[in-house]
Parts: sequence; C-alpha cells; structure tokens
Amino acid sequence: MEIAYLNGQWMPPSEAKVSVFDRGFMFGDGVYEVMPVYDGRIFTKAQHLARLARSQAEIGLAPVMSAEAWSTLLDEAVEKSGEAQALIYIQVTRGTAIERSHVYPDTPPTVFLTVTAFSPKTASEIQPLRVVTAEDIRWHRADIKVTSLIANGMIKNQALANGYDDAIMIRGDKVTEGTASNVFIVVNGEIITPPKSRWLLHGITRDEMIRAAADVGLSLREEDFDESRLSSASEIWLSSTGLELAPVGEVNDQRVGDGAPGPIWRQVFEGFQARKRLID
Repeated sequence: MEIAYLNGQWMPPSEAKVSVFDRGFMFGDGVYEVMPVYDGRIFTKAQHLARLARSQAEIGLAPVMSAEAWSTLLDEAVEKSGEAQALIYIQVTRGTAIERSHVYPDTPPTVFLTVTAFSPKTASEIQPLRVVTAEDIRWHRADIKVTSLIANGMIKNQALANGYDDAIMIRGDKVTEGTASNVFIVVNGEIITPPKSRWLLHGITRDEMIRAAADVGLSLREEDFDESRLSSASEIWLSSTGLELAPVGEVNDQRVGDGAPGPIWRQVFEGFQARKRLID
C-alpha cells in the first residue's frame, strides 16, 4: 500500500498536509530524491542518501538526520508499505516561515517521504521513445536535485504537446540531459555520455549504467558532444530511476538506427538487471 511520512508521523498519502507558508510551496526551497525498491530491498540507497546530503549542503540546508538514521527510516517505510517493487520519494524543505522573505529563516525543516508501487518494464515491454531537442533554459546548477522543476516541466510538456515523448536539452552547442534523465549515445560501437558538471544531474542510475557497461566489456567515454552527434548515433538512450534505461527511436522525426532498441542497449539493460540482483 502507498504510505507517507511527514515530520515524524506515518499516514496515508491523502492525509499528508503542510502549511501554505512552507518554503517548499512558497519558494521551491527544497531538495528531493527518488530511489527504487526491488524485491523489497532499496537499490543504491547509500548513493541516493549521499546525493541528498550534497544537495542539502549546496543550498545551505543543514542535515536533518544522519545517513544511518535515514537508512533506518527508509527501511521502516518499505516494511510499512509492504511493497516489493516501489519508488521512494524524499523531499526536504527549509520549513515554514510566515514572513515571506528571501532571507533564510531559522526554522525546522519539513521532512516528507512516500512509498508508491512501481513496475519496471521488461525488455520486451519497452517501446522506443520519440524525442525532440530543445534549448536548455534552466538555471546554472542543474547538478543540485532541487524541487524547483518549472523549466523541466515547461520543456517536457511542450514536447508532449507537439506529439513527442520527451525532449533532449541543448545548452549552447552541447547536449546536457533529458527533462528528467541522463543521455547516452552510441557512435561506432562506443557509448558516450556527457561528463558530470553543473549543467546536468549526477544521476545514480547513470552511474549504474556505466558500471553495467563495464561489467559486459563495452567501451564507454564520458565526453561532451553537440547536437549533431545525435544524428550520427546508431543508438540513443535515456536513463533515470523510473525509466531505468529507455531506448530512443526517433530524434526530431529522424529515425535512430533502425528505430528499434539496439543491441548495445540490450547488453547494458540486461547488465543493469543483473546488477539489481546483487543488492545486499
């Protein structure tokens, strides 16, 4: 069942409520994480908690609890939900302050999490995505996982309105990422993905896909590339917690390869599935 935790209390998600003066509502002043649960166990929990701590530090928000306390809370959440396959959402905001001010208040943070059912797709169920390129209009710290996602939503929904599944964003002449995912391409049999920088999220699933590629002996480089490389790529993928690894069949109405999930995608996808089974 779906379950929520808010500032020390467990409840159904429909009963979770915060003040209208919460800075997450007023300013988007908060950070978040999404992590998967496979067979009742949280995958890459330590990595997600490390990124949460980094995001909090980057926006000047003091830690709300230790990594050990977070880990215990998350395990309790999974147990209470009873879900074997799930997504955990965590959000931490700077808390509630009635005075609307850009100055950070000295208030307790708001801590919220939910557990919801999740059904990852098998290789046979996955359909290639149709995407469009779009200007990356976001702020200059896309590496911080903040709750302020208005630009991502604008770009995503414009793509949907035009008949596409998603957008790949371009900043200047460089590919950055999808609206909620990291980007991989395959050129001449080699996998390429943009390096970690302030322009894109340092994806936990991205890192796992890099490890999965290494596990099966594939060549991979972390290197910037421009939009023209999308046209010459034989395969393009998007990775995220929810997507895992999604193949792209078309970019800007141009077919990628033969339009079907490619052989290198399949190797990495299956390698990732094997990694999931290695959860401690």
